[in-house]
Amino acid sequence: YLRRVREAVVSTQSTGEAADSKKFYTMEELLDKTVEGSKVRYFAFLLLFLLSQGTSAMMCYLPVFAGYIPYSQWECKSDKCFSLLLNHTGDNTTFFSRTTMCSNNLLADEDFVWTPTHSSFAVDWGIYCDTETQKSSINSFYFVGAFVGLVGSSTLFDVFGRKKVTLVGGFTAVVSTLGMAFAQDLWTMIGLRIVQGLGVLISVTGRFVWIMEFTPLPNRNIAAALCGVTWPMGTAVLILVAYIVNSWRTVVFIISGICFCLHCQLLFVPESARFFAQKRRNDEALKILNKMARFYNNPPLPENCLQLEAEEQRNEDSLAKKLRDFLRFPVMLRRTLVLIVCWFLVSLFYYGLGFGWHKMSKNIYASQGFGSLSEVLASISCFAFIRTIGRKKTQMLAFSGIGVCFGLAMINVKLSDSWQLSQIACLIAIVFIAMEFISIYLYTAELSPTSHRGMILSVCSSSARIGSFAGPYISHLFDYVDRRVVLGTFGGVAVLAALMTGLMLQDTTGLDIPESPGDLQGKHKIQDKEGDQEC
Repeated sequence: YLRRVREAVVSTQSTGEAADSKKFYTMEELLDKTVEGSKVRYFAFLLLFLLSQGTSAMMCYLPVFAGYIPYSQWECKSDKCFSLLLNHTGDNTTFFSRTTMCSNNLLADEDFVWTPTHSSFAVDWGIYCDTETQKSSINSFYFVGAFVGLVGSSTLFDVFGRKKVTLVGGFTAVVSTLGMAFAQDLWTMIGLRIVQGLGVLISVTGRFVWIMEFTPLPNRNIAAALCGVTWPMGTAVLILVAYIVNSWRTVVFIISGICFCLHCQLLFVPESARFFAQKRRNDEALKILNKMARFYNNPPLPENCLQLEAEEQRNEDSLAKKLRDFLRFPVMLRRTLVLIVCWFLVSLFYYGLGFGWHKMSKNIYASQGFGSLSEVLASISCFAFIRTIGRKKTQMLAFSGIGVCFGLAMINVKLSDSWQLSQIACLIAIVFIAMEFISIYLYTAELSPTSHRGMILSVCSSSARIGSFAGPYISHLFDYVDRRVVLGTFGGVAVLAALMTGLMLQDTTGLDIPESPGDLQGKHKIQDKEGDQEC
């Protein structure tokens, strides 16, 4: 009798093990299985992948150095200029400035000659004083191209895949950057900047979706932080090259070569397994996951473990179907609208101050380097806050911090001969703005279902490009409107964004990435006719 009982128990255990061997796994579980026990190799792959993210910063801020206006590097040529110099009461360093040049309408090659240590297309093409807004146009039209590219590619990521669209966008940006080295006038440069912006923002968005879909849940926070760190790393490379090389055309040529090499490594990275799973091409998805498992020295995954996912998801891939889903699932529509507003505001703040770092100091390399350092600090802070208080509270904290800093900047308090409270407050605001820029990428990716993630990120990034376009012109508002009005408005909308986040968005900390709009309520089960079955 005891022997029969023992045999029955063994038979039950073996049956359970057999059933477990045929278990259907979620994508999160499969990703965990591919990288488990290989954290060092995984983070090495992640860092190499994200190095290409730094190319976006190089191409974005390239005109800051290639088109720098050396207002302190010129000498008098005409009697008018020498007369002003003789009547000047201060030292020569205060005379040779933008104020002297522009307030007295001094003309290049007639009243003065440039004596820059590094060449600049602004000097070559006569961009200074009254025509300085033309340089702002070069920066702003970059985001016109970005907007057009993101709107046009909003469904391409979900139709053709993350890899193909990202590579096309990246190499388009590289070719246009190389063309900038041969530009002979302002309008050629603007046209190339439009194409460059189109390619850069497509590749940035696709790259982030691509890498996040390769990243297991416990590592997404670290991946987002690395994305934030690689951006100032790219800026640091640009600063170093621009400092060493005197010719702006050579700088552009070198940067385009670096960007080309970093984009080439993406050719060896496989397509997102989640994309193939959404297309019901589970064999290809498992092939990629098994390739990753071999790379991380892990055993192969069970066959057909994604079969249930394919049978349950019968979604159409048409654009009309995806748009109707926003009406069928109001929670997805509400979240997307809130995220659109948040993306617009953070880009308005970020690029409004980002293109103005060179105005904080006469040394453009030191001031831009200081800006990059603040972004590194923001990446570390973002990682720490997301890890401790979660995604939602981090976004609320960042927007609230921006609002408080802009509010403090409205107060006229002189701290020393060279520093005021408004300057210190804006420097602190940069940290909060950069922190929000990092967190919102991760937060949006986790709030969006895989079936619509490419579209939602493209639409949100498109709204951000509108704010980015307006950003470089923000400094001109202070010439026409009291700065307290501008700062108060920006601070108020930042606090409003924090409230919208708290009331209308869900915290995604610790939750699986939703695969379809039906998963947005936090469900972790797939419904079938016989009841609930574990995914």
